[in-house]
Amino acid sequence: MRHNGRAMAPQRVVSSLTVTIDPDAGAVRDVSGRVTAGDHAAAEGMLGRLVTQLVAAEFGVAFVYAALEEVLASTEAGDAVLVVEEAGLGRQAFRAGRRPIVGSWARGVVQAGQLGLHTLPDGAACAAAGSVTDLCALALRLDVARHDSLHDPLTGLLNRRSFDVELTTACSQAERYGWPFGLVLIDVDGFKSVNDRLGHAAGDATLLAIGSELRRRLRLGDAAARIGGDEFALIVPEGDEDLLPSLAQRLEDAVQAAVPAAGVSVSLGLAMAPSEGTDSARLFLLADERLYRRKRR
Repeated sequence: MRHNGRAMAPQRVVSSLTVTIDPDAGAVRDVSGRVTAGDHAAAEGMLGRLVTQLVAAEFGVAFVYAALEEVLASTEAGDAVLVVEEAGLGRQAFRAGRRPIVGSWARGVVQAGQLGLHTLPDGAACAAAGSVTDLCALALRLDVARHDSLHDPLTGLLNRRSFDVELTTACSQAERYGWPFGLVLIDVDGFKSVNDRLGHAAGDATLLAIGSELRRRLRLGDAAARIGGDEFALIVPEGDEDLLPSLAQRLEDAVQAAVPAAGVSVSLGLAMAPSEGTDSARLFLLADERLYRRKRR
């Protein structure tokens, strides 16, 4: 691409970060226009690899450690520490090789509080330190965004969208391998009156108590979600009807302890796979019908 007769520098864009490689100057510039010194060819190759890895990365922390290994491989550094600070995450420090922050150099870097990428020896500075730091900070922000997109912000449980994915997966496994599970739907009876009588803070505290109790009781393979205002759902491998009374009692006790004046109860409905089917919509309908039959008792 050309602009005013001059070849424009190629750019790689990842979310809000743009890394620019300027072929005319032979330098690496980050989004703020800073030009770094060092081996620019190596820096260009490293940044290209890191951008590719970030696009494919599932976890931001894993990307940060991979970036530190790239720094060691592309420079003469024998050690590297990255210090970043992000809203909602606070200040965090990462050391190459997932090593602890011990020893005079690493501890001194962190205690000094200077953000950015630090290498040892100092003369082995990375030519693209600013861009590496920006990419790592972006990876950590993406981790937060990914978590928020999958979880309910109040209770921390899965949200409806991610629960539907879990349920579809469980149904596929039940159909293919015969792995049994129970789908439990939970409704908080009298929740509207809590908001009306005690205010929305008490209503939130009621939902938080149920969410905390569900998280506390989760076993390996269980999945819990808030799927509506006062509606929750569980996927319980090898669950059966016997678990419902004790689960209801634990949830009601948790609410009573957190909001004594709430006066709510819970209704539950269960559908079993594969014995009652492996279609997620049918199982959901069965569990919902049984929940409302219990509610009317």
